Amino acid sequence: MIADELDRLPRSPHHAGTLSTSTIRRLEELLPSHMTRTAETGCGKSTILFSNLSEAHTAFCLDDREYGEDSSVLFFEESGLSRVDRVEFVFGPTQKTLPVYDRFATYDAVLIDGPHGFPFPELEYYFLYPHIREGGHLILDDIHIPTIGRMADFLQEDDMFVLEERIGTTALFRRTSAKTFDPFGDGWWTQKYNQRRVPPDHEFYLGDGKKMESAYPSDPAAKAYNHSGAPKPGSMLDRILGRSK
Repeated sequence: MIADELDRLPRSPHHAGTLSTSTIRRLEELLPSHMTRTAETGCGKSTILFSNLSEAHTAFCLDDREYGEDSSVLFFEESGLSRVDRVEFVFGPTQKTLPVYDRFATYDAVLIDGPHGFPFPELEYYFLYPHIREGGHLILDDIHIPTIGRMADFLQEDDMFVLEERIGTTALFRRTSAKTFDPFGDGWWTQKYNQRRVPPDHEFYLGDGKKMESAYPSDPAAKAYNHSGAPKPGSMLDRILGRSK
């Protein structure tokens, strides 16, 4: 497995916030061994993995090669495990590059792991979700961050996605056959997350008992992550922090 080879590398890129090798290993087990097109925001071990699983991979990330040994891009380019010829880099802040990118394809898998401050993961999702094929995967990293956890809460109640597994602080969703939500419309009243949270007397209220309560960590560093992959009642953050009832 690629993950086993990654374990033997002498160093890891941008030590803060990188996907762990154990997460990479589980993704390698769950994702198809051959994909045609994939994309991610960010760069690191995941880029090495995608370059081996996908015929063509696009990485939207910062060009950090000036940082030498701390560069994620150089980590990828200099690794003997990387299929460099399969990767297209789109350098620059995703807040600038995604809105003007004009070569989107139909993707088998998309990883969102760029800037984490609100609303930047949502912006990345906006530009990428219409291009994920039915049966393809959306990977959302760092769901222990409250705003990203809320995004994961929304996605697991959305018709377009099914939560397949939670891998530590990473969520793997599968794209369903549901119609793509119109990226140029509105339709908030059709989204299950909203329908379950409007007042009961609202015309769009959905009282199907599947509402997931939100919970935010008061001291995430002091709590152990819950690594069970099976979906359970409660919000995504509830399950990570073991706070489900």
